[in-house]
Amino acid sequence: MELEKRKYKRKEVSAMIDAYRAQYENLIIEYRARISELVKENSELTKKLEETSSKEPLIIATLERAEKTSQEIVACAELEYSLELQRLKKFTEKWDDYFKDLQEKYPRSETIKKAIKIKDKVKEFSKNSNAKKAIEQLDGIIDEKKKFNPKQKIKDYVVATSDTGFNLDEVLNPGKLELEDLCKELGLIEED
Repeated sequence: MELEKRKYKRKEVSAMIDAYRAQYENLIIEYRARISELVKENSELTKKLEETSSKEPLIIATLERAEKTSQEIVACAELEYSLELQRLKKFTEKWDDYFKDLQEKYPRSETIKKAIKIKDKVKEFSKNSNAKKAIEQLDGIIDEKKKFNPKQKIKDYVVATSDTGFNLDEVLNPGKLELEDLCKELGLIEED
């Protein structure tokens, strides 16, 4: 089709209009399909937004409850630390006399000296106003207990009583020795 002409025949005009109409109708169909998809998507998003908005008060209430609970837990923990500190104060007051007696009876005993130092440190920490910090500091005062080693205990006993004729082989391989007799020998039970 020539658009340079000044006059067009009716058929030419009609053909041009039909071509443009078909082209625009196809575009209109595509746009309507896209608009339909967007309307559907908009509807789904609106529905999700409404669901989320309806849950908002519940979410806020849950967060407020969680915050209140966490504050209660913190307050409870602080109270427990404070109560533990009070218990330690009472413990140190109660045992002061006991440790004084021990120190008087056994002034050279390293174990007693160490126990008195620990007691004094517990008393010192119990004066601390920050209960949590005081309890944490007390954790490192007492050394961990040594593991029980019966073989070493027996060897130590043998060394201490070697002049009594104690035989380690008889202890480790007692043969027909009765447990009661062995306990009596070690002084664990009294003879009748």
